Amino acid sequence: MRKGWIVAGIIADVVAVVLLVGGAIAMAVGRTVSSIDPVAAAVTPAPLSFDAEAATYEILLDRRPGDDFRESSDVQCSVQLADGRTLSIDGAVQAVAVSSNKLETVGSFDAIAGTTTVACEANGGSVRYVVDEESLISRIGLIVVLVGVGLLLAGVAAIMLGVFWKKRPALA
Repeated sequence: MRKGWIVAGIIADVVAVVLLVGGAIAMAVGRTVSSIDPVAAAVTPAPLSFDAEAATYEILLDRRPGDDFRESSDVQCSVQLADGRTLSIDGAVQAVAVSSNKLETVGSFDAIAGTTTVACEANGGSVRYVVDEESLISRIGLIVVLVGVGLLLAGVAAIMLGVFWKKRPALA
């Protein structure tokens, strides 16, 4: 029985590594597409405007040669939605921050159809930021990575169970 747990843990960990690599690649592909063809782009502190659809949009810090070095936690944005509401997005407050390639998430917002304006400030720095619809590929990649982490931990637990599980002594 102990060997079974160890073998199951090793198999789970191998599958987890494949999921982690695949998910990371999917996230990188999604972010790269956002960098190449965003809905809108600007350099802080200049605002940008675009015709939004009713969708979720991400604000991404896009590092370019010559830009001031800033982390996404240094960026604060104000989003003026088509209905007149204003949202504040602080890059330091994110449930999940994703950094890949040269892009780093600042935050996301749900837009309604119409003209939307985003203005970001990077603590006095000059950095490029882009707004793009949330990538389905990146979202799936993130889910795959999280499943991979969970499976990796379960595999390690199974291996540990197999290594340290003591057989009960037989009653005479």
